[in-house]
Amino acid sequence: MEEAIATKLGRRLQNICKYKLNIILILCLSSAVVCAQKKQINGVLRNGNGSGVANANIVLKNAKDYVMSFTHSNAKGEYAIGLSDTSSMAALVIELSCIGYETMQQRLSVHKYTYDFSLKAQSIDLKEVKIRSRPIIISKGDTLSYHVGSFSRPEDRSIGDVMKRLPGVSVAESGQISFNGKVISNLYIHGDDLMDGRYGLATKAIAKDMIKSIDVMQRFQPINVLKNKVFTDDVAINLVLKDEHSLKLAGQVMLGAGLPHQYDAAVNTMMFNKKVKVLNSLKANNSGIDMRNDFSQLGSSGFVKDVGSWKPNGILSLGTVGNPDLPKVNYYLNQSKLLNTNNLYNFDNGLQIKANVQLFLDQNKLNYTNSLDNYLNGDTLRYRERQGIANKPYSLNTSLTATLNKNTYFLNNKFSFNLDGNHASGDMSFNNENFNQHMKEKALNFFNDFSYTPALKNKNVVDMRWYVGYFNNPQQLNIDAGLNPELLNGGIPYTGILQSLSTPTFFSNAKVAYRIFNDHLIQQSYELGLINERQQFNSKLNLIQNNNSIADYKGDVGNDLSWQNDKVFGNAEYTVKKNKWRADLSLPLIGQFIHYKQYDYGLNTRKNQVFLNPNANLTVYLNAEDQFTVNYNFNNNFGKISNVYSGVVLANYRTISANHADLQEQKASNLALAYNFKRSIIMFFATARVDYKKAKANTIASTELLEDVQRTILLPYQNDQNTINCTLDMSKFIFALNTTISARAVLGSSDYNQLINDQLYPFKNKALTLQAKIESKFFGAVTLSYNGLGLWNESKQKPTEGVIFNINSKTKRFDQNLNIGFAPVNRLFVNLLGRHIYGSQSSVNYLFTDIQARYKLVKWRTDLELNISNLGNLKTYEVFSLSSNQFFLSRYEIRGRMGMIRATFNL
Repeated sequence: MEEAIATKLGRRLQNICKYKLNIILILCLSSAVVCAQKKQINGVLRNGNGSGVANANIVLKNAKDYVMSFTHSNAKGEYAIGLSDTSSMAALVIELSCIGYETMQQRLSVHKYTYDFSLKAQSIDLKEVKIRSRPIIISKGDTLSYHVGSFSRPEDRSIGDVMKRLPGVSVAESGQISFNGKVISNLYIHGDDLMDGRYGLATKAIAKDMIKSIDVMQRFQPINVLKNKVFTDDVAINLVLKDEHSLKLAGQVMLGAGLPHQYDAAVNTMMFNKKVKVLNSLKANNSGIDMRNDFSQLGSSGFVKDVGSWKPNGILSLGTVGNPDLPKVNYYLNQSKLLNTNNLYNFDNGLQIKANVQLFLDQNKLNYTNSLDNYLNGDTLRYRERQGIANKPYSLNTSLTATLNKNTYFLNNKFSFNLDGNHASGDMSFNNENFNQHMKEKALNFFNDFSYTPALKNKNVVDMRWYVGYFNNPQQLNIDAGLNPELLNGGIPYTGILQSLSTPTFFSNAKVAYRIFNDHLIQQSYELGLINERQQFNSKLNLIQNNNSIADYKGDVGNDLSWQNDKVFGNAEYTVKKNKWRADLSLPLIGQFIHYKQYDYGLNTRKNQVFLNPNANLTVYLNAEDQFTVNYNFNNNFGKISNVYSGVVLANYRTISANHADLQEQKASNLALAYNFKRSIIMFFATARVDYKKAKANTIASTELLEDVQRTILLPYQNDQNTINCTLDMSKFIFALNTTISARAVLGSSDYNQLINDQLYPFKNKALTLQAKIESKFFGAVTLSYNGLGLWNESKQKPTEGVIFNINSKTKRFDQNLNIGFAPVNRLFVNLLGRHIYGSQSSVNYLFTDIQARYKLVKWRTDLELNISNLGNLKTYEVFSLSSNQFFLSRYEIRGRMGMIRATFNL
């Protein structure tokens, strides 16, 4: 007897060791275990052929016809639905429904928990559809499908025009698309990522008549071998073709000319079918159209997540003023050319080859004046500047991708080569001193990204990836003036400055993960990886003396800094998924080894650390369309090479920077709560979200403001920051008015510190953003589009010992756009556009008005278009901002009145 008991206990202990990680997590999620121990109703749904019926709705109702629980059948037709109270089983009814099948009901029997069903096919009688004008939207599982014909209008040309008025979908001025407040991960064309995440051109060039439906895919998993295994919160959009077998070449040829001295030309060619997808474009214009939006990285590059930001940013610049907050067409004085080619081919064996190339050339100008007031303790420093900048940027982006995305394995390799540069010059006047500036920069970047994910015989998956890249961005700034000789040249007058800087970088990220998929409660993944980063920070500051000789800056010897950062990491991920909830836990343990040295300053530092960056997520599915999400993560963030260089760098004509601190370390806690609400049938979408972040850093940027110069030094000082943001997004289609209305509200608050002239200034900023959008059509031929934005900001300095001047400033800004369209005669479309901008300070009050008219020559497949912009002929525009202790007021030269005639021939 004792031997039997001992044997039984031994087996029990062996099982506990075998599943110890599962037990630990179950103990941590005790409430989930209680749910897991409840009884379940389960079974299989089959059709007349004996095949499983997927994505069927299974609902458990009580005697009052109230829904007690719900679920969906999986790909095999299997289902399981929780039963909280077994004593009332006889009063419960299980109901099954699925498109194309008859609805069935079955009353439960006591102590019976398995119910299999054979569904009967049911044809759909189209005569039931009586309201032809009612938009068609179909919800099936995690996919929401908008029928293009239901939302398009005669005046629409591209699929992007249709997407802007879809309820729940928003399109930013940059072209980036969001659904229900969440930015989409990518845009696909009939299941293929042709644009490699640079989808701006696709939404503009693809005609609406080529697309049958716009599918919004939630919880999207693009890798087939991981579908229904690795859960994501990504949202993607798929443009479904009307004819996937078409071999027809389509596109547009556009020519335009206007005053004063304007031109615009474009050729777009495209062909989309199941095997071949082609979208190529050649463009040129000087009419203010920014073609960089055509190839901006708006979505994910490829199937797998990006490895993060590892390329250092440029430090040198000609000015300190950004672009005005206007549509770029109002101020962009350009001469741009663009070649954008995207070609994809699917072979019969599943291999996909994709090539993407963009070549961009431009010349543009920006003329501005800027006033900056720095409010200090008992004093105010003012900087006044005027500059005309001429830029000659260029960009070459190339990538070649090979992919095999099968149900048994995923194989992907992407090679990319990118070259970006600019030759710029500026005519500057700063505090009544006139001088010229010149800057050259050329960024070279290439990388290779390899991924392999095979499924094993035991249904588990191995996930391997190796990303390796190189980047360098040499910059050179020349200033034709001897600025601040007391600081830079020992008080001796001189005639010019030469500042050079380069940051060559090598980066490698190699990792392998083992993902365990089985029928147990917990799905597991274990990952090991190695990250290597090698960088140099080389800078030199030279001064041109009055005798034209070149001398080194005497304050230091410049920078020759080397940096090594090696990380060894292991990550354990666990997912618990039941009918109504899902819990995710990630425990990345990281060993980091940083070594940086700069012998000229006696700098030879090693930082070896081990830290944990946990991430936990809980999602509760309240019903078939609503969910509540809680996410918490803790991050240990560390500075980069740009935080530790000791030699002086002249970042621009009035900013000198260096570092006198140890490597920056920041610990940040992030908590996010989100509630997603959807009613697809009535087209009502809403999201409420709260984000809170608390960060603690061991360094602070100390700014010393002098009469003509600003010196920034990173110092060792405890620096805490707190930020909270509350966001509400809503979108609704009103059927009776044929109108889509959207609203967005963001309330934010942040606390932070600034160290200026050895005085600490704690600040509290509050901001409220309200946005409303309306897309409507009435009287059959009149359309109305309205977009209103209101911004309220308050910056308040907290009471501080020794500070006699406290700042408490409030600003507000309103930006409203109105577009009224009508068709006075058949095939003639006229749009009247107005934009009103008002600011509470400096009398900012602008009204921009445009008129557009387009006539369709159906026989010739040609559109004739007339655009007259800025009818009021406004030629200057002011922007103001008040942040912390600084007040900015910038005045820009913008385009005046312009007229353009375009002819577009549709292939």
